[in-house]
Amino acid sequence: MYLDLFEGKTLNAMESYMDRLSQRHKIVASNLANIDTPGYKTKEISFHATMDELTAKDSAGKLRITRERHIDGEAFGPPVNMVFQPEGLIERADKNNVDIDWEMKKLNETSFGYSMMTQMLRGKYNKLSTSMTEGR
Repeated sequence: MYLDLFEGKTLNAMESYMDRLSQRHKIVASNLANIDTPGYKTKEISFHATMDELTAKDSAGKLRITRERHIDGEAFGPPVNMVFQPEGLIERADKNNVDIDWEMKKLNETSFGYSMMTQMLRGKYNKLSTSMTEGR
């Protein structure tokens, strides 16, 4: 019996999600670093692109269909760009639209998500360690 402890659908999804959280952290840090840069526009990472990536059955970005009644992924159109500039944000006189309160909220959400994934991984490997050291 082959047992791969470091790969699998769940671990791959968690890895992709943590990669996306890391990318979001970099984008938020960039937004905060440019808060006083005239003309700078806020950037964001697409949640839809994250979901497309996590549910893709191959690199083409198609949704997996596991039942005949599921909707074909093609119905949703082309994949969304991962990094984009959100519309409708209030601009200051210098044409900068970075809002420190909004960016700090995104930073906290990102930190929470990363912490949650870390705890889930720790729990998974703690159970594995316990079963190997205390199993009979």
